[in-house]
Amino acid sequence: MITPSLTAALNHKNASPFPASIRISGGQWQVINKLQTMTEAQRAGLYVAYEWHRAYGRSGDDSLFHPIQFEIYGIQAKGKGPALASALRQLGLLLCHNGRYRLSPAGLNLVKTVNIENQEC
Repeated sequence: MITPSLTAALNHKNASPFPASIRISGGQWQVINKLQTMTEAQRAGLYVAYEWHRAYGRSGDDSLFHPIQFEIYGIQAKGKGPALASALRQLGLLLCHNGRYRLSPAGLNLVKTVNIENQEC
């Protein structure tokens, strides 16, 4: 959605059913899906965290995982998993507990919203 003013963009972002970000494009403000602002590695890492949540979080098992999971799944090179986990935590998509991570409510909402949008297409 493109709007001529920042106020209109903020209003649209706040009313949006999906997690959104605002960026300027050609002198106008554009409201975009937050997933579009992430790098490929961040998106892949988010989906690894989501799959881990689906596998372990629903049954009441421990849904915490070590950042090395990003390396095991081939998302990051050896030794780079903690950096990706930290970046996703800074975006508010992962929560950290004693060096282990789990999907945050915001991360879960983002993935579910994207899945719903993909089903509607």
